[in-house]
Amino acid sequence: MTSKDLERFITEEIKREIPLVVVSNNLLFYKDIKIKQLKSGNWCLFSKTGDKIAEFKMKTTASLAAKFYYKTDFKNFNWVKIIDFEYWHNSTDADIFQYRRKSTKDHNRRDNFTARYELAKSRAEHYKQEITSLFKVNF
Repeated sequence: MTSKDLERFITEEIKREIPLVVVSNNLLFYKDIKIKQLKSGNWCLFSKTGDKIAEFKMKTTASLAAKFYYKTDFKNFNWVKIIDFEYWHNSTDADIFQYRRKSTKDHNRRDNFTARYELAKSRAEHYKQEITSLFKVNF
């Protein structure tokens, strides 16, 4: 087996194992589904005909959703949409509550913002771990 054969074999194995093709920093392909970053910063799935399938906040969840959409596993596709939204929502809330907690002078409001910050942060961490484990299992 020559080095060219070995290189070809490894390339084929990688393509078979990881079907994500990175074209640029804001463009991926999963088989025939295009994953593109929009001007808003969101990631959108497009079919091969150019129709918009769905929009996601993160590249990771968009990649997972493309895999489930391609396999017509709509239960997991919808679950990925939910955890994408919940992670983004709780992460953003945690940032807002942390800012308000630091900027307020009233002790009661600070305690309220602290409790809300900790709750949103723990929820965001939970969804982040969920996304990570789902990605590791599927890719």
